[in-house]
Amino acid sequence: MKKSKKNLKKSDPVKYKVIQLTDIQLHTSLKRPTPSFGKKVRQAFESNTPRRVYNSISKPLSEQHDNSFILEMLKLDPDFVKMVQEEEAKGYKVLIKMPGEGLPIFPGEDTTEFINSKNGKRILRKLDSNKK
Repeated sequence: MKKSKKNLKKSDPVKYKVIQLTDIQLHTSLKRPTPSFGKKVRQAFESNTPRRVYNSISKPLSEQHDNSFILEMLKLDPDFVKMVQEEEAKGYKVLIKMPGEGLPIFPGEDTTEFINSKNGKRILRKLDSNKK
């Protein structure tokens, strides 16, 4: 009697696409928020070049002990969710990578220019006098 081997298929190895978050920049000038993070990420994947997205914070955030607020923000963008689902259907797993020590926060170039301006220095002096 012959033993039959089951037709086992090796599953394809998982392929990854990584979204690398590098930093957060704070701006004083009004930047138009990126309408769709998903479309911007798709463009970055297709051209294999880094991209920036812009968003506004409608209310002050409480102290953050992790980066979960970024994931929550991405989940609210239907184009981003659709893009992740499409990549998974193609066999890719989409990962979001952040620096281990957290995302650094820097002032944008416009913010630095404003702080160094005459009006920016006046505001800083006023803030400093309010602390006393």
